[in-house]
Amino acid sequence: MPSIYDIAQACGTSPATVSRVLNGRPGVKPETAQRIRLAMDEMKFQPRWSAADRNNILILVPSYPGVFKSGYVSVILSGIADMAFRLKYDLTIHPFDNQQCSCRELRQLVAQKSAVGCLLISQNEAYLPPSDLHQLGQPHVVVGRKLQDDGVRQILTNAYQGGMDATEYLLALGHRRIALVSFDITDRSHHEIHSGYMEAMRKAGLTENAKHVQFSNDLTDSGRSAALQLLSPHERPTGVVISNDNLAAGFISESKNMGLSIPRDLSVIAFESATTLSLSEPALTVMQSPLYACGAEGLKLLLRQIDEKKDESDSAEAYTTTPLPIPLIVRHSTAAVHD
Repeated sequence: MPSIYDIAQACGTSPATVSRVLNGRPGVKPETAQRIRLAMDEMKFQPRWSAADRNNILILVPSYPGVFKSGYVSVILSGIADMAFRLKYDLTIHPFDNQQCSCRELRQLVAQKSAVGCLLISQNEAYLPPSDLHQLGQPHVVVGRKLQDDGVRQILTNAYQGGMDATEYLLALGHRRIALVSFDITDRSHHEIHSGYMEAMRKAGLTENAKHVQFSNDLTDSGRSAALQLLSPHERPTGVVISNDNLAAGFISESKNMGLSIPRDLSVIAFESATTLSLSEPALTVMQSPLYACGAEGLKLLLRQIDEKKDESDSAEAYTTTPLPIPLIVRHSTAAVHD
């Protein structure tokens, strides 16, 4: 395995300069730093960690403003942090942008942060890890949204089964006109919710009753617009599955403005990433995304990978996707269909 001395010799510079680049310190000309990074990549350089570094895990989070106000990201981070505290691991949190962060740059970031592995929190299509992540050559796990490439370890929510379970629950209550309101289904998790919903309607022989309204964003105003589109008196659905917290808040507010009573006139199930919908009136029946468990299980999976000391890119057995079930929490927004 090459050392920093080998990198320095290949680049015609000093080991101290290589060390500064490795640790992200200033004082190196950009062209020299770029030459050193390329050499590290080509020579598959792996830093030798001291004992003090062995407990540091790098957490990569999406790099948009207000990311830590997001219920989605903050709940996953809570699961990671609580498990790390129990197991006595240190965490370094760093933003990433998949439009700017290549696999090579990510490898260098892991080295700069003296991390023995990294957890990547993926969100929507704009905040997915690099497509060539399986070539990272460092222990890593993706938590959250599904990657197109299954060549990495992933801990995900089972959105397809969740969409099916929510729809089948309404069917069991006697509902036949069931609609789906979702975010743009080019987002994979919303696409899977839609697929699960359609499969449940197909199995019930009610495909012709399926109505799907989707929006390009998940703002509360989109939920209001969905209610206006779906809840006209003619062939109004008696049950609705909503794929997002914000959409649900707007939909319910507009439903009440239209004089509808939940659940007497309309049963509603929403996918929930935080716990805010339990405070609504009435308290919503939800598919409660197990984001906290995703974070905790993601860290445990990463630590097993580190302990195994296996390189994922060389082991097909390491390419695993673990979907966590989304539990149904029955509250007061669903009831048997009202004749």
